Amino acid sequence: MSNHLHSDEFLLSTPLLLNPQNNNMNELRNEEEGLSNPSSSINEPNTNEQLMELAASFDNNDTSLPSHSKYSPINLLSFCQRRTIEHYNNISLSELSGSLGDLGTFIPLTVALARERKIALAPALFWAGVSNIITGYAWDVPMCVQPMKSISAVALTDTNGSGNVGLDAQSVTTAGILTGGAVLLLGVTNLIEIVNWIVPLTVVCGLQIGVGIRLASKGMTDIQKLPWGGGYDCIGMAVACALLSMFWLRDSGSQKDKKKQEQAKTDSEGNTRNDVMATTGANSATSSDEDVFQENDNVEMGKVLNNSHQLETATSLNPRSSVSTTAHTNETFDFAASSAPSSSPRQQNSSSYYLRKVWSRACCCLNPFPKTPHPVGIYLFLIGCIFAAVTLATAGPDSGYDLPLYFFGAPVAINAMKDVTSMSWWNGFLQGALPQLPLTTLNSVISVCCLAHTLYPDKRDPALEEKHRTDAVITRREVSISVGLMNLILVPLGSMPNCHGAGGLAGQHRFGARTGTSVVILGVGKVLLAIFLGGSALTLLDALPIAVLSIMIAIAGLELVSTGVKVLFECVQKEKEKTMKQQGNESVNGKAILQKNATVAMVTAAVIIALKKTHYG
Repeated sequence: MSNHLHSDEFLLSTPLLLNPQNNNMNELRNEEEGLSNPSSSINEPNTNEQLMELAASFDNNDTSLPSHSKYSPINLLSFCQRRTIEHYNNISLSELSGSLGDLGTFIPLTVALARERKIALAPALFWAGVSNIITGYAWDVPMCVQPMKSISAVALTDTNGSGNVGLDAQSVTTAGILTGGAVLLLGVTNLIEIVNWIVPLTVVCGLQIGVGIRLASKGMTDIQKLPWGGGYDCIGMAVACALLSMFWLRDSGSQKDKKKQEQAKTDSEGNTRNDVMATTGANSATSSDEDVFQENDNVEMGKVLNNSHQLETATSLNPRSSVSTTAHTNETFDFAASSAPSSSPRQQNSSSYYLRKVWSRACCCLNPFPKTPHPVGIYLFLIGCIFAAVTLATAGPDSGYDLPLYFFGAPVAINAMKDVTSMSWWNGFLQGALPQLPLTTLNSVISVCCLAHTLYPDKRDPALEEKHRTDAVITRREVSISVGLMNLILVPLGSMPNCHGAGGLAGQHRFGARTGTSVVILGVGKVLLAIFLGGSALTLLDALPIAVLSIMIAIAGLELVSTGVKVLFECVQKEKEKTMKQQGNESVNGKAILQKNATVAMVTAAVIIALKKTHYG
């Protein structure tokens, strides 16, 4: 490891710390030292202190070492290595389920634009996947990438009331470039903070509530257009999916008891050290044969404790990676616990044992008290894929589907600027960028940063939180620059105009996503679909049942509404505390404060719902 890396990058990018299973150096050291009892773990803080001293030595010697920029390729490579390890450790069914939470919005708009020949589907999928992967590496939150709704809505309208032609493919391209350039300018110059200062937080709450209700109503409206029967894609199927989603998303008893168990665990931590010392003393008094077996067990436990202390060291040096390291530490202790001889090898190798395991996996969706939340996104997506496969397998020549399916054959990068004219720039600015810019600024920057700040309090930057910022997880400037670069660079290569959105983040969070791993998984899936099935991607996506996608949209919308209400009550509580400090007494009319803030939020939501224009609200 070269000495030019900073201490935190050195520690966190070293497989020795992040991958305890491959920690052969520690295993050899433990075997040489001959750990014989759990009390040897008391010496582990020495290892911790040595690592801290090693990190300090790197920082103290920075003046004598070759200096490198923070954004040098070497540091970037170290960052990508560390993030890759974190993504590997974070892979779970919950993250996979959360990655599908935004498909209810992404698929209908993408398929509709591709059917109207306003975008090329293979490049749009490919670059959307690349954007997902980049955002998943840059931020440790499930930040979605979705089409710009205002531009999509105008592009899907062939003619307006006056008979003028709407946005064509070239105007969609120019609208995305102009919107991206404007948002990038706001981010680079930090003018986005002026916009945030002008817009009150209660308006952002109303924006989230209004957009959430619109999403939920869109899903219900699409279901209403379906027939009651006559096929599987009907209202009956939507009702069945809704009932199943209510069963999967409900708060089970095991989840409610988690806090009680954590509290009991916290209360018992004070007696843990005494219990360990007592156990050590008792073990020292056993017979020699028992000491042999106990020594082997203590060696393994010492390895586990050693690995956990190193992970805690990495976490203390970089708090933003605490989620992945904590999860990995828990997995280490779970492995140690599972290695206990609970059953004989003969029982584990029996056919009945494997049958029970397969049956429990197959019936996990029916478990009323799961240990972890149900991956609802996976369940609904699998239901949709099964019915889509049946549809394509039984489709006739007059079904309208482009069959048979074929691999490859579609380019993933095109020159979208080929036929652009001056009129395309004018139409793109007037009909596309102008109505999209307020929506992007509020919903894709200010609102999504506020939502991430609310959903992930453990990932807040302490320095920003001390300043009472509402973007302590992801800053508004970062999101503005991300949206700008994403459109300025990728739209000329065939990408659709994309942005980040509060609705997509809420949907992915509701379906189980908690880290950037979920969007990386989704991005890899989009890239593979565009490369291998780019020519048939439209057929595959169009075959998914509307009933399933509409339920996913409704769930995402309701999650955004609940988050907006939560933020609204937090605003009321903060204003009440501020008023109490200013007046110096406790006689504050909380109902009046609630009424004032709720009125602003509800008026904003009402305008968005009634006029169907988010930027009007």
